[in-house]
Amino acid sequence: MERTQTIGDVEVDIEIFTEPFACDVAQCKGACCTIPDCYGAPLDEGEYEQIQRLLPTVLPLLSESAQATIAQSGFAERAPAGEWTTMTVNGRECVFAIIEDGIASCAFHRLWEAGMSDFPKPMSCHLFPIRRRSDTGALYYERYAECSTARTHGRQLGQSVYEAVRPALQRAYGDRWLVEADAASMSITRSEELWRS
Repeated sequence: MERTQTIGDVEVDIEIFTEPFACDVAQCKGACCTIPDCYGAPLDEGEYEQIQRLLPTVLPLLSESAQATIAQSGFAERAPAGEWTTMTVNGRECVFAIIEDGIASCAFHRLWEAGMSDFPKPMSCHLFPIRRRSDTGALYYERYAECSTARTHGRQLGQSVYEAVRPALQRAYGDRWLVEADAASMSITRSEELWRS
């Protein structure tokens, strides 16, 4: 049964604070960018325009097949629920995925790391594996089979989903929200430890 806590005006699934998670890209190969038969990354309001602005800079980083997809169909499409999502190449990787040595990474993140952009990546990607419910904005942890190594790695490191995506949560909700979330994380973690002992 799902347990939640309200932080600011956001309902948060407690699993975000209790479940282990630490990306292990060497093992998963950046699977979150290449999940087959899925829509691409959901885009928040305003992100379509941000991507459109960055398109001339990001295009040279992309594969020929990604560039061809964008030339033919654009870089985003409407999902059944009506939100914009990035296009995919052959129903698999996001058009903005760079695949090198079999490992996928985000072209936007590469630009951002190089100081060439103020846009790290779409918020849905930055928050992953946290998802936001489209109707309420509530946050929950979504498990993917492709992320099994991240759960193992998180257990080894003693890192939770919350700790893994803390910078993204700060970007999404701001410093004041994060202070409250930090306090909730400490309280929930302590309670879980007492319950298990």
